[in-house]
This record gives sequence, structure tokens and C-alpha cells, in this order.
Amino acid sequence: MKSVEINGNLVEYRDYGSGKPMVFIHGAFSSGNTWRKMIPRLSNTFLCIVPEWPFGGHRVPFSEKFDFTPDGIANLIFKFITTLGIKECIIVCNDTGGAYGQVFVSNHMDIVSHLILSNCEGFDIFPPKKFQSLTTMVKIPGYLWLLARLFAFKPSLKLDLTFGLLSNSLNQELLYEFYVKNFVESASIRKDFKKMAIHWSPTYTNKAATQLERFDKPVLIVWGVDDLKLFPVELGRRLESIFSNATFVEANNAKTFIQEDNPEVFVNSILQFLN
Repeated sequence: MKSVEINGNLVEYRDYGSGKPMVFIHGAFSSGNTWRKMIPRLSNTFLCIVPEWPFGGHRVPFSEKFDFTPDGIANLIFKFITTLGIKECIIVCNDTGGAYGQVFVSNHMDIVSHLILSNCEGFDIFPPKKFQSLTTMVKIPGYLWLLARLFAFKPSLKLDLTFGLLSNSLNQELLYEFYVKNFVESASIRKDFKKMAIHWSPTYTNKAATQLERFDKPVLIVWGVDDLKLFPVELGRRLESIFSNATFVEANNAKTFIQEDNPEVFVNSILQFLN
């Protein structure tokens, strides 16, 4: 695992392949492992850069002074990319990473050649209604500890109130190992998650949507059509309407985590889009 130091914080990452840089932005509780089924094929053509963003699934805690607002996270993404010496890149987002990706691109259009979104927040949905209570519940003393204890009981990870709505294919072992393990085991990681979640607000996604109307570069939106309760396909179509140069692809047999449920369609769509 490589790392970049940004204002005293370490962002760990892996890179694969060579070619035009493709930077991935995962969602809350997630990690770079969420892209593991896609990277082997994409890295045949592109330099795939897979960071561990500080969204609750990361390994190295961030400092007390870090700005966990969506604008602060967008600035982190920018500094990460520019610290690596990248002048222009492709951005690939999923879930909460899609909200942060929209904010980032709306502020830094010049260094993004292509934007690829999959099931994610947008407009008035940030976070999805099913998880809206998290923004206030995380402020209650002991709540995150209790949530960690719930996640430690692995059968709970397939419940709708945890991760059951996000994927058709992930079993409880994979959800624990690739998503919630660090959250369960580290109070510092849970503290970072709290500092992030309290700032989730549609104020940021609505502002980004307005600014992104000026983004005229190619956009691909790949949407899992089994995602009925978090990010229904109507939200994806509405996001498509922002952009003047957008392609929309529906992915069958996939919920939010298309990269887990139907990576073949996701990868094929990206390769066709970028060909």
C-alpha cells in the first residue's frame, strides 16, 4: 500500500496498470476493495488509482483539524490528485463517493476529462432517506459503539437497516472484511465517520448540480436497477439531465454496489464509453 501525506493526514492508495489516470471514489463504510472485481480489466488500459478515502472503512485515522465537510473532502480529493502530479484524470464514483465526486468536479472541472457516476446521491438525496437519521444519531454518546457492536454480529450486515439494500451478491463475511471491519475495530475510525456524517446535506448536492450544468465533458452514468429504496433509477435519470454530454446505462441484477453485483456490465460500459 502506498500513501500520500496531505496536510498531516495519510491517504493510502494502490495503483494498477499504466495509461491515462482513473481515480476511484468509494462510498461510506467502504474501501478500495469495493473495486476489486473491476480493476483487473480496467488496468489493462488505464492507470487505476484506488485510494482509501476517510469515509469509515479506512485504516489510518485523520487528524482532529481535518475539514470533513463535503467541500473539505472535495479539496482532499483535489490535493491527492495534484500531489501525485496528475494534470487530468477520469473520475469513477459510487454511493456516497458520488456525492463527493459531484462536489469535487463542480469545483475542479479543469482536471477531469471524464466523469463516471454509478448509484449515488444527488439533488435532495444526501444521504438517502433510509439512512437520514445517521446525521443526528451519530451525535448521541455511545451510538457509534452500539453500531459497531451490531456490525460485529455478522448476520446483521444483511439486514435492510444496515447493508442489505446495497448489494444482491455480498455475503456477511465479505461485508465484514471489505467494508465494516475497521469501523468495528477502531474508535478513531468511528470518530472520523461521525465527523463526516454530521455534514451530509442536500445543500451541497443541489449546489453541485447547478454548477455541473457547465460541465460539458463526457459523462457516463451506470445505474443498478434493483436499487429501489436508496437510489432508484429515476434519480439516475435526473442526474443525467444535468449534463449536456451524458450516456446512461442500466445494469440489471444490481443494487447500489454495481461493482459488486454486476461488474461485467460496469466495466464493459466504461470501456465502450472511453473507447
